[in-house]
Amino acid sequence: MNGLNLMIHIKEFLYHCEFAEGKSLNTIKSLKIDLFRFNEYILKTKNLEKISEIDTFNFREFLVELQKENIGKRSLNRKISSMRSFFKYLKETQKIKRDPTQLIVAPSYDKGVPDVLSTEDINGLRESIEIKNYHNLRDRLIVELLYSSGITSQELLGLGEEVFNIDEREVIVSSFKKSRVVYFSERTREYFKRYIEAKKDKLKEKYKSDILFVNGSGTRLTDRSLRRLIDRYAIRAGIEKEISPHSFRHTFAVHMLEHGMKVNQLQKLLGHSSLDSTKVYIEALDKKRKKEIFIN
Repeated sequence: MNGLNLMIHIKEFLYHCEFAEGKSLNTIKSLKIDLFRFNEYILKTKNLEKISEIDTFNFREFLVELQKENIGKRSLNRKISSMRSFFKYLKETQKIKRDPTQLIVAPSYDKGVPDVLSTEDINGLRESIEIKNYHNLRDRLIVELLYSSGITSQELLGLGEEVFNIDEREVIVSSFKKSRVVYFSERTREYFKRYIEAKKDKLKEKYKSDILFVNGSGTRLTDRSLRRLIDRYAIRAGIEKEISPHSFRHTFAVHMLEHGMKVNQLQKLLGHSSLDSTKVYIEALDKKRKKEIFIN
């Protein structure tokens, strides 16, 4: 197998992930890094003529090579996941008959403690949004609202203007037929006012108050679009780890605990039915403190 042949399949797969499956830009970036690394390994160490000749033994050797570089279990799991997705695609498109990754067991690691964004990450995202038009105002409002309220992306995209109490800095969010009141920052209030004014001026007769976050045609912003804009600003801000709209919810929760909020109060703000779901952020807070102590 020549390297160009494998690279063609990799590029076809990345194209499929981005345009057919709508995966995020950061996900595409991670897949590209992992698959290019695999291609590099195959070129240097193997003398294969067809992609179907890649077997489980080759894959295990690649993992051993990665482990020699002392990468963490989380990173190794990500690379295994990338390989599995790639070879699953090759099998589904009938490029290969057997998937060499099926017998690979990924190392276990603690998935229960979410990663959170640092204050530097948040400020970097803010600075990456240059306010030139109403779309930029919309994006900045999204970042501020997600970070200061802890709401989910589904709740955010379902918002209308009428559920906001600007004076009290409150908003009513609904999820699974349940409603709750959450709060937002002074900074969010200011961007809300600026965005609404710019939105009315831009959309004119297409303006609708029952949809807060809209796209260029005045219809509701989609989850896919939300994820892509978060990816775009994360890349601009130089944030290398993969983030999503949900990262802001994790960050909000940990930051609230850092500032002394009781876990049962946080549970109400997050809308968790079980306190156990909220307690995971105590572990995340401890993890963050340990990391800061180690760094300092």
